[in-house]
Amino acid sequence: MYRIAICDGDEKTVTMISEIVSIVSEKLDEDVQIFTYTDGKEMYNSHIRFNLMFLDVELPGINGIDIARKTRLIDHRVQIVFVTDHQSYWKKAYRVHAFEFIQKPFRIIDIQHVITDYFKMMNNQKSDVLKLKKLNNVELLIPSDEVIYISCGVKKRQVIVITKDNEYVCKGVISEIYCELNNLEFFMPHRSHIINLSNIKSYKRNDKILMINDDEIPLSKGRTSEFEEKYIRLLRDRVSI
Repeated sequence: MYRIAICDGDEKTVTMISEIVSIVSEKLDEDVQIFTYTDGKEMYNSHIRFNLMFLDVELPGINGIDIARKTRLIDHRVQIVFVTDHQSYWKKAYRVHAFEFIQKPFRIIDIQHVITDYFKMMNNQKSDVLKLKKLNNVELLIPSDEVIYISCGVKKRQVIVITKDNEYVCKGVISEIYCELNNLEFFMPHRSHIINLSNIKSYKRNDKILMINDDEIPLSKGRTSEFEEKYIRLLRDRVSI
């Protein structure tokens, strides 16, 4: 499911974009959840990880450029579309790597093209997938960026996979899964957990890591330095994108 945010100071504009996105998504058979806002601060404080954002620049609470800049520091995957009547902002939009810049007053087809191009891009991308088996031996394929963390199950050779939308009990040994992942964005902060570094909310040195779903994961003292090195490298890579 794609989480799409629409934030504009004009409620009519929000409604119009929302309706276009909904119609195009349904036509393309894409599963979406649309979040609408007329206040920038309300949107930013929702702490929802969106896949696509339509942003006005001049917003109550916090402007669209600042929302984009702050969001980009913690999420390099989100695509940002600015919808504004101020053409002078295009340079700032470029600095936060905007997906598109739409000038107001916009045409319906402008929004249609953007949402169509976005889905086409996403469907063309080859996403890393975590392959596991449920307890009934049914194969489970989970996009790696949807995984928040993996922990040891109650029984031997079982793991619990926590994603942004679900929780799965699967067969597997956590150390073997970690070796198979071989991905910059995953780390084992404790022998019983694997975390997705992209889905960290905050952490305390030599203590705990708070994930985006507010679950706390223990951080072993002996792994703190390696964790910080890997996490900082990931953040630097995001900023340079």
